[in-house]
Amino acid sequence: MKKTWYGLLLCLLPLMAAADWDLEKDKDGIRVYTQAVKTSAIRRFKVEMTLPVTLDRVLAVFDDFKRYPEWKFKVNRSGVLAQPDESSWYHYQDLSMPFPLEDRMFVMRSRLLPQGRNKVVIETRATPEYCRKRQQKICAAINRFDGLLVQEAQGRHELEQLANGSTRITWIQHAEPGGSLPDWLVNALLVDGPWETFKGLRAYVDQPRYREARLKRDASGVLLGGFEKVTW
Repeated sequence: MKKTWYGLLLCLLPLMAAADWDLEKDKDGIRVYTQAVKTSAIRRFKVEMTLPVTLDRVLAVFDDFKRYPEWKFKVNRSGVLAQPDESSWYHYQDLSMPFPLEDRMFVMRSRLLPQGRNKVVIETRATPEYCRKRQQKICAAINRFDGLLVQEAQGRHELEQLANGSTRITWIQHAEPGGSLPDWLVNALLVDGPWETFKGLRAYVDQPRYREARLKRDASGVLLGGFEKVTW
């Protein structure tokens, strides 16, 4: 019995160590937390909210990469570079920064990981090497980008449909923006940026094009990834 409890304690230690989130902003139903990262001066952020719409509709908005500038904070351009399979994408986002700071470009790979009937996880990491040797027109533009290409970033979105039909959304991310961006400014943006993005998502998710979104499910209702029909 002692060995069993000792083993359980060892499993819980990483979770206990990672539980030191600091609530930075709680406004209009959106909560933003930050957390120190041992290997970085830049903090990790977590933002949470619940929307009174289905998981299918929220995920459809995330799937519509080209329209991110319409609701994501400071995103100028975005789009898909490649889709290796139904549940993974290479994509990019060009973020504007206040003058005189250089804009940032994110080239990312995202993977959709269904979790049973009512939850999906989207894991994302930076893939700055993606365009270096590719001849795609958009890659040529990314390679000529006059800002900075972000080298390190990783995060995840957790989307869970609740019993009342609403969807709880959690976004966790850490990135190293590079360049001469002062750490204090980056850490300040870690609060306002995610909050503004979720505020934009809440206003945007009711667009008519997403209302009929239906995720693929098996006969028992387990999520399979991808959509039955794409109208966006």
